[in-house]
Order: sequence, then C-alpha cells, then structure tokens
Amino acid sequence: MTSGSVLLVCTGCRAPGADPSAPRPGAALLQVVRAVSPVRGAAKVEGITCLSGCKRHCAVALIAPGRVTYLFGDLAPDASTAHALLGAADAHAAAPDGWLPRAERPTYLRTNILARIPPLHWLPSASDGPIGWPT
Repeated sequence: MTSGSVLLVCTGCRAPGADPSAPRPGAALLQVVRAVSPVRGAAKVEGITCLSGCKRHCAVALIAPGRVTYLFGDLAPDASTAHALLGAADAHAAAPDGWLPRAERPTYLRTNILARIPPLHWLPSASDGPIGWPT
C-alpha cells in the first residue's frame, strides 16, 4: 500500500558531456531507492525516462494528487539520497497539501530543490494576485 505520494526517478539522467553509452546515474539512483524503499518509507517509486533536468542530473519528482509537487536535482545515486527522498515522501504524504517547509525537508534536499509547483486547487478563482505559499 502506498502513501499516495510517488517518487518519479529520471532514468535518463547523466552528467552533461558524459558518454551517452555509459550507465546512467539516474537509473542507478532508481535501483538504490527501490532497494531502500521496502525498508524505509511507503511511497510508490517509479522510473521515468526523462524529467528534463539534464543540466541538474539525477532528477526526482515528488508528486501526489492535490498536493504540492517538488522537483529535486543534483542528486547522488546512493543510499543517503534514497533515505532523504523517502523521508521527504513520508512528510509529503503526511502533510494535508504536501507542503514541505524548507526546515522540515531532509537537510540534503533543502539545497537540491529545482521547483515547487502548487496543486491546482490553490489557484484563485479570480486573478487578484499571485498564489501565496503557506507560512
């Protein structure tokens, strides 16, 4: 059973200029996250061929319906990263809207965030101003 949160791990990620035929660090990260997942966390883990984070390789998205979406990059394909991602997924699932204040994200993921996208239900009915993040 999953928490509703899904980690999408880019399997196409590689360093810019790296040999295209070399093993992809993103695919390695997916293997490590899947290996750690049964022991740590309940998030569903899926590979995806591309998240367009090529310049910030080893990209992972954290998604769930009705929750804030996060995109992380510059990740190392190792167990420490896997634990941080699964910890973030647990916190994401526990938060009503998936909002993860910076101080509540695993330390490693505080500087590796590439994007944070609000859920659609946060869109105002009238365009009276920008969407605000929770405080």
